Amino acid sequence: MKYMRFALEIFTKKFFYALINTKYNKTLIRRNKMTLICFFALLVFTIIAFLIYKKSKSTKTFNKRVSLAILAIIIFCIGLEVSIFNINYYTTKSYEATDLSHFLGEAADHNGEYPLLGSKEIEFPEINAEIENIKIVLGNDAPRAVNVTAYLTDEANEYYFGTPSRTIYKSVDQSQYISVATSGASTHLKLRFDCNEYVLKIKSISINEKRDFDFSFVRLGVLAATLLLLYIFRPSSPIYKTKLIDAKDAKTSFIAGFMAIQCVIFLIIGTLNPAFLGLSSGENGIRFVPLGMENHNQYDELAQAFLQGKTYIDNNDIPESLLNMENPYDTTARSLNAQLTGDHYRWDVAFYNGHYYVYFGIVPLLLMYLPFRAIFNAPFPSAFGIIAFASIFAIGVFKLLEIIAEKKFKNLSIGVYLLTILGFINCCGTMFLVKRPDFYSLPIICAMAFIVWGIYWWIKGRDSEKKQNLYLFIGSLCCALAVGCRPQSVLMCAVALPLFWEFFFKNKKIATSKGIKNLVILGIPFVVVASGIMYYNFIRFGSPFDFGSGYNLTTNDVTRRGFEIGRTGLGIFTYLFQTPNFTATFPFIEKASIDTNYIGKTIYEYCFGGLITCTPVLWFIGALPRAKDSLKKQKLFGFTIVTLLIGFATVIADTQAGGLLQRYFSDFGYIFFIAAALIIFTNSNNVNTEETNKIFTSLLFISTIFSIVYTFCLVFSVADVTIDTKNPATYGYIKHLVEFWL
Repeated sequence: MKYMRFALEIFTKKFFYALINTKYNKTLIRRNKMTLICFFALLVFTIIAFLIYKKSKSTKTFNKRVSLAILAIIIFCIGLEVSIFNINYYTTKSYEATDLSHFLGEAADHNGEYPLLGSKEIEFPEINAEIENIKIVLGNDAPRAVNVTAYLTDEANEYYFGTPSRTIYKSVDQSQYISVATSGASTHLKLRFDCNEYVLKIKSISINEKRDFDFSFVRLGVLAATLLLLYIFRPSSPIYKTKLIDAKDAKTSFIAGFMAIQCVIFLIIGTLNPAFLGLSSGENGIRFVPLGMENHNQYDELAQAFLQGKTYIDNNDIPESLLNMENPYDTTARSLNAQLTGDHYRWDVAFYNGHYYVYFGIVPLLLMYLPFRAIFNAPFPSAFGIIAFASIFAIGVFKLLEIIAEKKFKNLSIGVYLLTILGFINCCGTMFLVKRPDFYSLPIICAMAFIVWGIYWWIKGRDSEKKQNLYLFIGSLCCALAVGCRPQSVLMCAVALPLFWEFFFKNKKIATSKGIKNLVILGIPFVVVASGIMYYNFIRFGSPFDFGSGYNLTTNDVTRRGFEIGRTGLGIFTYLFQTPNFTATFPFIEKASIDTNYIGKTIYEYCFGGLITCTPVLWFIGALPRAKDSLKKQKLFGFTIVTLLIGFATVIADTQAGGLLQRYFSDFGYIFFIAAALIIFTNSNNVNTEETNKIFTSLLFISTIFSIVYTFCLVFSVADVTIDTKNPATYGYIKHLVEFWL
């Protein structure tokens, strides 16, 4: 070891001596001295943060130890912000700018902006300079986001070579700069703008501009909060040594804090996309308005129809051309017919007996849209309903796993409990629904919330003597309402079998008056809710069991869709095991390719990767054999198996009935997470040694972090009606906060 250290010192000295005494390297060092200052600043802040953190580890007082750790995190984050995150400020300090605006012509308008017409292509000949970066400042009337592609020549390329397209966001200054890596001097430069506007106005174009120092408090805060979260849940954290049942006060504080943060995150993400908010500002202030996409206003249209005493949403104005079609559900024939006649046909509504109907669950209508329309005479904003029910779902997950953990897992640590919940809430599909808060997502999140609360009240009622019937009634009511939101949720109601099997059949309680009363109480909400739904179905479609989804005017003829076993394999693979398509640019994920050998009608939109593949927390389901005996002892094995079977059944049901859509992941994601949570709790509860516990918590920590990172990428993923096109300013701002090196 001594000789290795000596050899390293000799090598280092010789390397720096050669570096300094070479003429070319002297120039290189002089040119990049600011870069060296940047890394030196990072080194200083890192050493200070490390020393403070090291002192915190030797401090006995808990509050002081945590305070010092937080201080170390903040100092380290400040160091990153003033150094690495502003690397472009240091590397461009020696640049000498050259203005190229004179190539735009002399026809500048009164604002000093140059209009580009036609092809939106500009060529800059005879530059004869080494290009380090290109700065493009858009005009005031330019679109909010414009794609630009640079073509250059250099000493290695006599003819133009293309570069990847870059998006310039008008309100994001950092996006104006395009860093370029060329081989020596360039003689020519060409810029091609991708813009749908006939006239694109440019304020200025220049090369080799210095970058401004940009200290971002937003990035600092988010990074500090992230590192604090990592610090709290690090594998060596004392929260993994504190039992859940022994930390009631701490548990309450932790949960309250995490829930407050979680709800704020839901609110922020849910309001990022203005296309789904339904808000309009004017002289009379902010008001609620219908969304710009016709099919997204169905619930509000149905609310207005209800107030008029009808169940269909048309005004008896169905085009005759649609009424006279032999098969109006044939998508291609319907589209051609509309082109020939010039008539407008509604999209994604149920068409039956000459009327348009809404085939989505009625419960969200009754809970939100109908009373809001009746009171305020305005459309209810679906986005806020989704944010609210996502929060209700999150609280329900906390309560459900808490009641199970406290009764069954006495050795479970508060750390494993909270880390599992953190992965559960954020990675089961909730975030995608919140980031795309349209009326399609609302019935799904409502069903998720009602199911977790229903199971919670069922368990609480089953294990309680006081108010038992009340708890059982509330549980059944929640589960019944879930079916009224999302009919396939009826599958999840089957967990009542393992939950109540011993409750009713041990000592033949079901044959007693008390047992019969409990059973009746459990059944009443289902009978009442089912009666209302069946009546609603009957007056619309002539059958109490017909929800109307089969009459949908959509991408395929659902009336003849049927059940095809050939679609099942693709559905299981896409929904559960499809590998993600990661990329090197923000948001670091793209739509996955959906390929199949099934020669038939396959309905799919876009998906980004299988639930199990992209969510390593669910890999703990593979530890079921190890947890089998303990689950049986805790009388949870049947519940776990049934939950997993329901998850797979829901995957197949969604594949056959609706196809492959990213939002459908939420139908079964939380179901698999319930099973995974029980398996995680069981294995953690059975850990006997400190070393084994550290290995287990490390695996849980790493898998949860990866799952959350994937979810973050999913939130900003680019698809159809996403943030990048509907709120480009915010999207561009976040993009450049993350990709600070651009």
